[in-house]
Amino acid sequence: MSRKTQLLSAVATLKAKENNGIPHVGRVALTDKTLYLNVNVKGQGGTIQLIDVNTKREVGVTNLDGNKLNAGRDYIIDGIRVLKGSTAAASVKSEVYVATGTLPEALQNAEIRIKQAGNILVDMPMSDLFNGNSNEMFRNVSTSPLIVSNQEFEFEIEYPKGVAVSGAADYNIRFEFRAHQAKV
Repeated sequence: MSRKTQLLSAVATLKAKENNGIPHVGRVALTDKTLYLNVNVKGQGGTIQLIDVNTKREVGVTNLDGNKLNAGRDYIIDGIRVLKGSTAAASVKSEVYVATGTLPEALQNAEIRIKQAGNILVDMPMSDLFNGNSNEMFRNVSTSPLIVSNQEFEFEIEYPKGVAVSGAADYNIRFEFRAHQAKV
């Protein structure tokens, strides 16, 4: 982080002092948040919905609850990364996730999408989000996609046609979305 960024952050914090230390833009309170989802992709191929109405918040699995955000809590994504499991744990909760190495071919060549209200908010190849270099932690997202509360959204992974992750062993991955929660 550059000194200029730190200075701007300090100024924003001082301005937020009158709001109990919570930065505001107008009447919107901002909070840093990392949304995450741990998934076992053993044997996956085709197009898979990673989040749906049955997704339940569970520490160590995901901090998302269903495919709708709570009312009045929108999320602005500014960075995404993918981590891979290093132990082939049978449970995504007990996996050790790392940013180094390589992904299996099916994952390396897959694409992820986040959609809401008929709009594609994010459409990126996995190779853009996991490059095996631990020095580049998050891939910055310059468009700042907004996931609006109280509306269903989709998060999917599409594998290349005719290619699947091996079903021989468990393979876990972790999606992390660096975001700003905007609470009205």
